[in-house]
Amino acid sequence: MLKKVVILSLLSCFPVLFAQTQNGPAMPAGQSPAGQAPAGGAQDSANRNWNQRIQELSFNSASVDYRLGAGDLITVDVFGIEGFGRNLRISSTGTITLPYIGSVKAAGLTTSELEQELGKTLEGRFIKNPQVSVFVVEYRSQSIFVLGAVQKPGQYQITSPLRLIDAIGLAGGLNLEGADNYAVIQKKGATSGPTAEAATGVQKVAATTVPKTESIRVNLKDLLENGNMDLNLQIAGGDVVQVPERQIARFYVIGDVNRPGAFELPREENMFVSQALAEAGGPLRTAKASKAVLVRWDQKGQRQELPINVSEIMKGKQPDLALQANDVLFLPGSTAKSVGYGLLGVIPGTISSTVVWGTVR
Repeated sequence: MLKKVVILSLLSCFPVLFAQTQNGPAMPAGQSPAGQAPAGGAQDSANRNWNQRIQELSFNSASVDYRLGAGDLITVDVFGIEGFGRNLRISSTGTITLPYIGSVKAAGLTTSELEQELGKTLEGRFIKNPQVSVFVVEYRSQSIFVLGAVQKPGQYQITSPLRLIDAIGLAGGLNLEGADNYAVIQKKGATSGPTAEAATGVQKVAATTVPKTESIRVNLKDLLENGNMDLNLQIAGGDVVQVPERQIARFYVIGDVNRPGAFELPREENMFVSQALAEAGGPLRTAKASKAVLVRWDQKGQRQELPINVSEIMKGKQPDLALQANDVLFLPGSTAKSVGYGLLGVIPGTISSTVVWGTVR
């Protein structure tokens, strides 16, 4: 009768566990396990700092004038020549047509350079010392896409020279709920990209099957936290900037612990058995610490059961074991010692068939 009560008592906590797998461990609202931030809290805090850095650094690099391109709408005026001023759309061949002058190459020039070219053409032929002004009315020639875990994914027109931080800033910064720590830039028209390859933290992922197209992976943590501005690559028209969603890997602590549930596995450091127990609020007094079991699934989906003596680990007499994604640490109670291992035949199997597991990258 005692065994039946113990089994039913332990199994009754699992609906709570299942409900918490997407939102972190089961605990009172606003409370964090063992003084730690809730699952995802550290990454969210880092992203908030990253967004502040993005705001500080956006468009603060050395300014270079915008270069005109096909599709841009510009206004050309010449002081002293009545009726000369007009709006002109740069053609697909990169030219504009003006009275007295004819076809003029505009694409690839800044507004200042085009003013100088027009002034040279008019000088001496129609007017002495012509004062030419060129303004961009509408930008159409160069657009980029900023996609993925950003606040406002979409298409953006380049109105001034852009770098990676500027592009992310245009999209409102990173999505605090799940941006990964790197960005991928898909560039068109790139051939070798020697500058990108030479910069620390930048990795050319793979050339695609489309000629002159490549993907470059940039370490955002190195860029935004360490200030490695070599990674703040130039973004050109046609480029696609994507910030992938962060994949969350979890581990589970169940049994006679204060807060059984699902916990986020750190991405850049190990999580050991002793730390996992701390995340779960530590063992209850009824816990049989010497009879703990770690349940792990291999790459073929086969379950492995590893006996763990938590008491010996805490005393430093046995090495602490690093957890992997989807590991289940089970701490049986002293009143259930005779049925603990039998219970493992039900509990981990139930979890593995119910929980959608994350992956570690």
